[in-house]
Amino acid sequence: MKKPSTSLARKKAPRVRLEPARRLSPEARRNQIIAVAEQLFSSRSYAELGVPEVAAEIGITPGLVYHYFPSKEALLVAAVEQRAEELLAFCLPDSSLPFLVQVERGLKGYFDYVEAHSRAYRNLMRGPTVSEPVVMSICERTRMRIVEHYLRALGVDPTRMPATQLSIRAFFGYAEHAILNWLDNPTVKRPALERMCLGMMIAAFRVGLSSDPKSPFSAKQLAALEQAYLRHFDLQYGSKGTK
Repeated sequence: MKKPSTSLARKKAPRVRLEPARRLSPEARRNQIIAVAEQLFSSRSYAELGVPEVAAEIGITPGLVYHYFPSKEALLVAAVEQRAEELLAFCLPDSSLPFLVQVERGLKGYFDYVEAHSRAYRNLMRGPTVSEPVVMSICERTRMRIVEHYLRALGVDPTRMPATQLSIRAFFGYAEHAILNWLDNPTVKRPALERMCLGMMIAAFRVGLSSDPKSPFSAKQLAALEQAYLRHFDLQYGSKGTK
């Protein structure tokens, strides 16, 4: 057999040139760490996950993570707060709009967020970290910001309407449970689920406002408000708006 020439025998395989890690701006690096942490927190409990695991997933040192976040809890808080702020951006409409328009845009915005970010919504509402006190606090604060926004849109001071606050807050228990089940098993179309939530919302407003001693609405005004709400959203009995 003919031996290969010396020049070929000595020829080495080409070396793979290792590119240095791409440098990110501080904001981009911070957002990258949050995104990776959120992804890991969505499948692992808070106790199971540490900063070294987050750093390893990105390919950076734990020290760099600590440069942006002083603790694992701070990282969790940042991840949850970012998603909560995104949700609020979708469902808190311009406060100068009429009340019913705000309700309409706010609810549709909420559903738009859920459809566009279903994994993030599931993680926010029932992920492995949802029982952590800091996560529960952020979620509750987010709900109450929505409640207070709509009470102000109605022209009332939230601090003077505890029964109405409680009633609307309870509505979120219904809505979140219905939405999570809808995401898992979407046998009901979105317009029908929206109508269900709208109907429950007006019931929450009516019961709360009629139970508050300092409510500025008379029984006649409440009835008129409810009728205006039902007409605006085509929720009258016998309506064909469920298509």
